Amino acid sequence: MTGVLLLGGTGAVGRGCFDVLTRLGGIHFVLAGRDEARLRAVASGVDVEIARIDVTDAAAVAAAATHCDVVINCAGPSTRFSAQVAEVAIAAGVPYVDPGGDHALIDRLTAYGTGVPVVLQAGVQPGLSGLLLRLLALHRAGAIDDVTAWCGGLQELTSASVLEYLASLHDTQSHSGAVLRDGVIRRATPDDCVPAPAPHFSQSATARPHLDTETVAVAAHLGIDSVCWMNVFDGAHTTRAMQRLAIDDERSHDLEAVRSAAKLDLFGREPYFAIVARAHDSLGSTTAAFSCPDSYRATGAVAAFAAMQVANMPAGVHPFWSIDEPSRALEFVTDAIPQATLSCCRDSALPIEEGAL
Repeated sequence: MTGVLLLGGTGAVGRGCFDVLTRLGGIHFVLAGRDEARLRAVASGVDVEIARIDVTDAAAVAAAATHCDVVINCAGPSTRFSAQVAEVAIAAGVPYVDPGGDHALIDRLTAYGTGVPVVLQAGVQPGLSGLLLRLLALHRAGAIDDVTAWCGGLQELTSASVLEYLASLHDTQSHSGAVLRDGVIRRATPDDCVPAPAPHFSQSATARPHLDTETVAVAAHLGIDSVCWMNVFDGAHTTRAMQRLAIDDERSHDLEAVRSAAKLDLFGREPYFAIVARAHDSLGSTTAAFSCPDSYRATGAVAAFAAMQVANMPAGVHPFWSIDEPSRALEFVTDAIPQATLSCCRDSALPIEEGAL
């Protein structure tokens, strides 16, 4: 990969992806977005090509894409932009990477037909979350009886991240308040709702069951019949503001109120993000955990890794969790993020060294 068109390069995820890839070196960037001044600020000190492009301008995106080896689309929310940009990249014959994209888009692009490799859901959830489940399976000698997982934390919110969350609530293929039990999607019971574990999460965090299509797909791939996936929220003000916005059914997007609530919850505290998955069998349990201060940079690092791999993948649509070598992907993301940690160990045992993953 020598030429990259990075769309949405001034956002939190785009900046993270740009920083990770520029540190690798040897890549010619076309850094694209609507605000040229912000693009130049992001690119300060780096030799890149700046392109003022609106992602909704298909002709402009196509013209820039034809001179690149891969298109990375970090413009959000993905529910608004991913489908059109993906189709433009595919028509131009250029491999495509996107941190977003729901299962409906995977089905749509698969039906549309692609002559190039496409990687969707190259973010933290979905994306890194599915790889952590695969990591658990790699370090189990026998069959896994069930898995409990927690994902979330305390982060500053962007407008795009709030809109992505609201869109997930309306995804008919995801199941809020549900778990997978004996291969069947069921309504969660109070017994399923296990508190988010310390030290990965604060005591103030709350956990709520949410079963998405990635979790169901990975469980089927690994032959796991029972999974309880918990989304973790740490911030009472943010939770209430998000609930009000969801109840309003997106008719009044008071996004700034939600972002202000998140800043209030962060006051005097350090941001954090974690994914923890615990597998049980007849011999005990094994826990895999990833944590970092910044989920947006983590998403950017995941997209960067996908961009490095996509040209060598077969044509077709690939959710990120399905890529080869999940351990190497997790190690890459961990190394790319200051203060990030990755571990996988038998409970009550010493952790496996990162180099042994």
